[in-house]
Formats: sequence, structure tokens, C-alpha cells
Amino acid sequence: MQTKIIEAQNLFKFDDASKKTSGKKKIAMVLAGLFIGAVNGLFGAGGGMLAVPCLTYIGGLDEKSAHATAIALILPLCLVSSVAYGVGATFENGVVLPTVLGVTIGGVIGACLLKKLSSDVVSFVFYALMLFAGLKMMF
Repeated sequence: MQTKIIEAQNLFKFDDASKKTSGKKKIAMVLAGLFIGAVNGLFGAGGGMLAVPCLTYIGGLDEKSAHATAIALILPLCLVSSVAYGVGATFENGVVLPTVLGVTIGGVIGACLLKKLSSDVVSFVFYALMLFAGLKMMF
């Protein structure tokens, strides 16, 4: 039993000596990416909310690195989803530009805050926001 626990712990281990990610870990990250992309494409949101836990638990990143990496992942994810929704004329053109302006400014502010806040604070705020959003959707 102890051997199986050690094997499970090593499944996603980052090899510091060679700075390479194991093949199993790469496959797990691709599968996580497929899931994240599908959820984002289906609901138009949620990519970052799913990417951060995947990057911390599967990718082995610390909280701040996971958030920063998730932000980098969201751009291509949102571009692909936007094109797909745009081809079907699913979104409202009148609200896109003002919202993009606000999101861009908010993104810069958030990125600056991410640099200054501790990992514990970032983690607490992130998971509190996820909990709030989940409860709001249920009630």
C-alpha cells in the first residue's frame, strides 16, 4: 500500500535535475487543458477558475505562478471561443468594446496586485470567490 502512495505522489513530480516534465504529467496537463477548453467554450467562462487548481495540483506550481500561468492561458482560450461565438453571431456587439476597456484596465490592476499580495492572500481570495460564485448559482 505504501508503494502505491509513493507512486501516486511521484506521478506528477517535476524532475528538478533535468528541468523536464514527465510524460505522464504532460499527458495529464493536455487532458486538463482539453477539459478547461471545453468548459470555457461551452459556458464562455470558467477557464481560469479551472486552470488554477489544475496548475497547482497537476502542474505542481505555487499559487501565484498558477494564477500568472492561467492568465497567459486565458488569452488563446478566449480568442478561440470568441471567434466561435462571433461566427454564430451569438454575442452582443454593443457591449463588447466598453466591456473590453473595463476588463483590460481591471486586468492590469489585478496583475499588479498579484505581484504584491502573498500567495496565502491570493489563494484565500480566489477560493472565496469560487465559493461565492458557486453558492450564488445554486440560490
